[in-house]
Amino acid sequence: MSKSQLPLIDNHPVVAFFAGAYAYTWIISAPALFMDPSWTAAILIYAGSFGPPVSAAVVTWLQGEDVTAWARQITRWRVGWQWWVVAFGLPIAIVGIVTAILVGIGGPVDLDQATPSPVLVLVVFLFGLTVSGGLNEEPGWRGFAQPRLNDRYSALTASLIIGVVWAGWHLPYFFAPITPHSEFTLVNQIGWFFGILLLSVILAWAYNGTGSVLIVIILHAMANTADIILPLAPDLIVVDGVIDETAVGTVVVAQLAVQLLIVVAIVAYYGRDTLARGEIPRAVDIGGENR
Repeated sequence: MSKSQLPLIDNHPVVAFFAGAYAYTWIISAPALFMDPSWTAAILIYAGSFGPPVSAAVVTWLQGEDVTAWARQITRWRVGWQWWVVAFGLPIAIVGIVTAILVGIGGPVDLDQATPSPVLVLVVFLFGLTVSGGLNEEPGWRGFAQPRLNDRYSALTASLIIGVVWAGWHLPYFFAPITPHSEFTLVNQIGWFFGILLLSVILAWAYNGTGSVLIVIILHAMANTADIILPLAPDLIVVDGVIDETAVGTVVVAQLAVQLLIVVAIVAYYGRDTLARGEIPRAVDIGGENR
């Protein structure tokens, strides 16, 4: 299909991608908002969560660009051992620092809490790798939108634009009874929004530094997995059947503070324009054109 047949998509590929990701996810997941938790609701939610890669593939194809080149980023593993350490180790390091902070300020943690079994950690990681933040999201947000926005904005601005759109894309999950988002308190919701903006910068740094969606998928999955390792004390979070917002807020602020320090360090060291050393991925690198 020639580009002249689709001027709106040709001129605004990122907007088209965002619209497609929202439409696919929201339409498919919408029925789950009116269902009690069930396998059917879960299937609708997780099938709908593939909106970003589906939209990215469709927009790439409609533009007459190389879908294979876009998809090849998902298997790009030759990135240097340092990035593998970052992908697997950074989220664990963040949990360790947050735990130390909470212990130091008397936060709601219990170091005597039983450590999650390796099997549980592996299951949660594989779940995040495939249908809860990794493969079902990153080929779109970072693999499609990031290089195209890199063409027009600084890498930091591009990552924040994606972060805002990415946060909005989750909106149905806050109303579907089967998702954990529907149980977030107000403090959780506010913290989650700012946390996703900070995570978007960290993921953009990893993508821009490697051109690998695979590394970003793993980093995203590990970020989600690390949450179950944080040794929170349930009896200090929920008191007499009521969630203690102060305790939750303490955890949220500690997590955001650590993430913010990491983002500030990345921007200070690598610069806001690239968030990386050397050339960064752009649309032309994956079969597109600079616009």
